[in-house]
Formats: sequence, C-alpha cells, structure tokens
Amino acid sequence: MTQPSQRQIFLNGEGDAWYERNCQSSPEQREQWQEQDPLARLLTELPLPRGSEVSVLEVGCGQGLRLLRMRQEFGWRVAGVDPSSAAVDAVASLGLKAHVATADILPLPDASVDLLIYGFCLYLCDRSDLFKIAAEAHRVLRPESWLAILDFWSPHQKVNPYHHRSGVFSYKDDLSAMFTWHPSYVITDHRLRHHVTRAHTDDPQEWVATTMLRRCDLSPSTSLG
Repeated sequence: MTQPSQRQIFLNGEGDAWYERNCQSSPEQREQWQEQDPLARLLTELPLPRGSEVSVLEVGCGQGLRLLRMRQEFGWRVAGVDPSSAAVDAVASLGLKAHVATADILPLPDASVDLLIYGFCLYLCDRSDLFKIAAEAHRVLRPESWLAILDFWSPHQKVNPYHHRSGVFSYKDDLSAMFTWHPSYVITDHRLRHHVTRAHTDDPQEWVATTMLRRCDLSPSTSLG
C-alpha cells in the first residue's frame, strides 16, 4: 500500500489535530500571541498603503489572528488558506475569508496578491512539492509585491520525525532559497530567533527565521513556470 503524501495526511485530519494543539483558546492567549508575533514588526515596516486595495494571502493561517490584526491595523483585504477545516471555520467566525487548501494549489487568480505570507507551514510540506509551491507563489503574486516566510531555518536541510504522527517528517532548511535563485526575488529582511523565547540563540536546533522578500520583475520574460 502506497504511503499517502504529507499533503493528503494533513488534509485528511492531521491539519485539524495541528490546529487543536496550537489554537489560542482564551482572549488572553490570543492577545499574547499577537504581541509576540515575530512578523509584526516586518509587516508594520512594509511600504504598503493602508486600505483594501492591498491584497494579502496567508498560507497556514491557523485561526486567523494575524489576518485579523492586519485588517484592523492596516485595512488590508485579507484571506487565508489552511489544510484544517476547523481553522477555516475559526477564521470565518472572525468575519474573514479562508479556504481549505494547501500551498501547492492556491485558490486565487494570477497576479492578485500584494503580500503572501507562509505562517509556519512549509516545514511540514512534502519536499517534492516545493517546486509547485514556488510556482504557485509566483503565479498569484503581482509583479511588484512582497513575500514573508516564518518558519524553522537551517543553512543545510535537516529531517526529523514528526512527533505527533508516525510516517510524517518535519524539515529545516533555508526556505528563502526557493525564490532567491530567481532574479525577481531579493531578501530585504532576515532575522534568526529562538523558537519559543524569540530571543537571540546560538543553538541551531532552535532557530526560527522571519524572512521578507521583495518581488520586482526585471522584465516581462522572467518566469518560474
């Protein structure tokens, strides 16, 4: 019997289990989460106007706390994607849009997104899907746009068993390399911090990176697809 892909495992229930383990259930937990969000400073510094003309998509949106904050603070038009139907229901309860989907198939039109966020999800994606994920990002991003990645980081790929389910693996690597090989993408900010405390650490096992990339096409001919 063929082992299902990690994408299918998360769509078939592990996404809901991840959401239940990580959701912030109380108002105090939600407020603390938003205060400690590693992407908060980078998002505030982006040279994007306030208002609904700015389109944002977060992949791995969870219960939608980051999306809610962006709409409230900046007035941006936000939407989320998550493999968990429970997470999507939670986002809908906030009055926001979300879809059950994964990073390799985004339910948005071409060139429709000003800011694409990967929120702690790529470390669990099948490595064989990374080409499709990068191509989908390039497809939905506008020619002048922004891409944010919050995830585990390592200069060399590391593979670890996923603690919560056998047969699933988590990966640590330099995810920005999915894009920086292409001349349209450049890193504008990159910070390494401790996974839990958010403080500086020299322990590579605890590194989490917040990385902001700019897409600025040099010519109409540049393409990932």
